[in-house]
Amino acid sequence: MESTNQSLNTGQWCLVTARQWKRGSFLKYLNNDIDKKHLQELILEIVELEESVYEDMVLLRISNYAEARSQLQQIEHFQNIQRLKPNEVSRMLNK
Repeated sequence: MESTNQSLNTGQWCLVTARQWKRGSFLKYLNNDIDKKHLQELILEIVELEESVYEDMVLLRISNYAEARSQLQQIEHFQNIQRLKPNEVSRMLNK
């Protein structure tokens, strides 16, 4: 992962929720789509949060919210996406 302090200021951070106990499967499908559909410029960073309260969630740093939402809705086990403020991301990452 690149320097989180720098990456807090570039792109938009979102909290993505997968179906219960399906985060691992969701991440496999997400990574496959990133490779197949060349979404590296859209999905800039993926962070799996360690705390149990986030067991079905993933932090994503994206370049375009509307486009990311559209792509994520097509991925199996996707449930929701929520925009985050930089201070929320810092708290979640314990920075």
